[in-house]
Amino acid sequence: MNNAQKIQAGFDITNLSGNAKAVTFDVPVIVDADGEPVAGLTIVGKNSEEYRVANNAVRAEGYKKSARRKTAIDASTDEGAEQLVQAIDGNQKRLALAVVTGWYGFTHDGAPAPMDKALLEAAFDKYPTWQEKVTLALENDANFLKV
Repeated sequence: MNNAQKIQAGFDITNLSGNAKAVTFDVPVIVDADGEPVAGLTIVGKNSEEYRVANNAVRAEGYKKSARRKTAIDASTDEGAEQLVQAIDGNQKRLALAVVTGWYGFTHDGAPAPMDKALLEAAFDKYPTWQEKVTLALENDANFLKV
């Protein structure tokens, strides 16, 4: 039975306790020929402190920029549309980076590589599908509900 099926059977109300341990989810980004994960990213969900802090910062900065600009971005122009796309993409990357709390399967000189947000950001730039995988996993609440 997967998490979604267990959740349909009921939700244990004790999971609302403030002392509950953060639920993480592993997002494979590299798989072997058999489809088994070789390396991936461990993330927390939208209910986590990491996500909430990053989301609030993104929203607050958006409001500040809008107040300084005094007008909305004009997406009907090439320049405005590009500006809007860059803002949205940048915000999505910030949120994806914020929820990654660890990784597995990454090495340096044969030893496990310690998690490094700067390297992770570089990886998202080089492999945009990794960021997309994190974003997709983040959207699925069943990945983070403890049953």
